[in-house]
Amino acid sequence: MEVIINGKFLCQSKSGVQNFALGITEALLKLEPTIQVIRPSTKGKVPLQSKQIGIFKGFLWEQISLPMYLFKKKDSLLINLSNSAPLFCKNQVVTIHDLAFEKEGKNWFTLSFRAWYQILIPKLCRKAKLVFTVSNFSKNELISNYNLPSQKIKIIQNGLRTTVNENKTDENYKYLLVTGGNNPRKNIKWIVQNIDILIKHGFKLVLLLNNDTVFASDQIPTHAHIISYTDIDDARYFQLLKNASGLIYPSHYEGFGLPILESLSMGVPVIASDLEVFKESFGDLPTYFEHNNVTSFENAIVSIKGKTIPISEQDKLKEQYNFEKSAKELLTAIYELKK
Repeated sequence: MEVIINGKFLCQSKSGVQNFALGITEALLKLEPTIQVIRPSTKGKVPLQSKQIGIFKGFLWEQISLPMYLFKKKDSLLINLSNSAPLFCKNQVVTIHDLAFEKEGKNWFTLSFRAWYQILIPKLCRKAKLVFTVSNFSKNELISNYNLPSQKIKIIQNGLRTTVNENKTDENYKYLLVTGGNNPRKNIKWIVQNIDILIKHGFKLVLLLNNDTVFASDQIPTHAHIISYTDIDDARYFQLLKNASGLIYPSHYEGFGLPILESLSMGVPVIASDLEVFKESFGDLPTYFEHNNVTSFENAIVSIKGKTIPISEQDKLKEQYNFEKSAKELLTAIYELKK
């Protein structure tokens, strides 16, 4: 059986989903160098060896060019790692990180994206040989929303893939870091509305934004104590994270929360909304605050001042969330399909 990876993620804006896909793919290629990664054309450089096919990009590439290529590969299995896959492909596995697009009344995505995913994802989950996801929370959501059998869903843990740049940043001020700043689901607008709390305790707010067009983007106002960066590279991201006084992760909904893992594994404290999935994944290491509760949020800020994550806990996270281990589990799962 020829194993092929859907490399569309290599041409997308970076987010937790794309970082997961890249980390798993790098680990898979080390274990099985014969695995082929195929992708659309792109002007920029891609971070790993891959084969460009087809004339389309994005949605059209995945739904037309990719299945046409696979049609000639009768004995092949397609691995999809980033929340999407070709609808007309019989022999594939899919990875669904969360079901945010199914949340009624939530204007987190463009209408066209949400409508398409509400058609696509249920069909993919039912047709796929296996469905991978990143937490028990997301697994339970897949079961309850789509009535999938539990044994069809395999949890593949997230991981850490980038060597941290521990050089000091040019920022000569204390700051708290927030990622996904223009994505409404990340709830950053609420943090901005309460910027006076950060100012009161001596912090500025550093926002990391991206240009992904599938989100119904929040407009973030300018402010003397808010510094924004858009689509920075990995080295700059980890530099800013390492030197932050803390990470704020106030999301309404998540399937995992990769920046929390990255922050904790570097000893940087985290303030997070009290979501079930965060407690499942990270226990009591973050400082939780009651969702959109100003008093609870301010108490969390006070509690992380001068706090660091013990090295022993950092090491446990690095051992638990390891892409090499996850890639081995993924390969075991797909090779079981041949039996």
